[in-house]
Amino acid sequence: MSTERFSDRIRGDIPYHLLHVPVSDLREGARVGQCFLVKKKAQRSTRTGDPYLEILLADRTGVVQARAWADATQRYASQFEEGDFVFVQARVETYRNALQLIVESIRRLTQEEQDGGKLPGFDAALLVPTSEHNVDEMWSQLLALAATIEPDALRSLTESLLRKHADAFREAPAAVSNHHAYMGGLLEHTLEVAQGVARFADDQPSLGLRRGLVVSGAILHDLGKLVELENPIAPRYSLEGQLIGHLLLGRDMVREAAAPLTWPDPRLPLLLEHILIAHHGELEYAAAMVPKSPEAIAVYHFDNLSAKLNMIKTHIASDSEEGDFTDWERNMERRFFKGTLADA
Repeated sequence: MSTERFSDRIRGDIPYHLLHVPVSDLREGARVGQCFLVKKKAQRSTRTGDPYLEILLADRTGVVQARAWADATQRYASQFEEGDFVFVQARVETYRNALQLIVESIRRLTQEEQDGGKLPGFDAALLVPTSEHNVDEMWSQLLALAATIEPDALRSLTESLLRKHADAFREAPAAVSNHHAYMGGLLEHTLEVAQGVARFADDQPSLGLRRGLVVSGAILHDLGKLVELENPIAPRYSLEGQLIGHLLLGRDMVREAAAPLTWPDPRLPLLLEHILIAHHGELEYAAAMVPKSPEAIAVYHFDNLSAKLNMIKTHIASDSEEGDFTDWERNMERRFFKGTLADA
């Protein structure tokens, strides 16, 4: 599935069929009968032992939690899986200051309905969350930045890995949830981090950052996510992702590509590997090593900044709390100011 095809089709106004209420426009008390993408599905039990389904549904405008209680769970649990397009009949309620759908019925769309236009309002391009930025433009900017890397071996390594994984890199999300968790999200996040460190290195030469190393590290820091995650439409962890994780997977991909190259200093590929395995910053946040070079420190902070700002942006966009502050954001454990300023 091509990310650029999705983004080309959905740029601008959203031509939703009148039967479809975008997730961003759902309101308490409404009833819906429309298509969604299933991002997550889990079977749970209440405190009294009754089964229910916990579902995360999505369209281009966002995601919404859904619940199917006992009767609906028994009837529909086997009729759809994560990554399926489904037709849902539900009512909209508020739970803990967040909207959720109470599912009355849910079923997987047939292939005929998906391919033949048999179901009014269904358009896969409008149901799959994607980056709001043009994929072709982001990819061109990333390649242009990679072309500025020195020395030659480091540039060759970076460009060869981008070429080898171009299709997957352009489609992949950056995460299952939390930040840049949509098609094209990995490219968007990588470009934010790489442009940030490049500008910082250019603007602050007295700090002594090795520009080629820090830019290469920023471009490749999440390369392992191409193996860690599967199914970009509804991402989930692969077996390798669960057992090894993207830091070491990316390190192995870089090490393999670096082996046949001639390096002006044999420590250079090791320093690049170090950026990849240390970019989470702290061992308690799953870093394989704490950052021990200026370049690793820089990539860690720009990576964290890109992720956090995207999480805040997403939280504010989906928040329905009245007033200037959002509801509680559980990952960062605070409320965020969302008010508008005069003349801003």
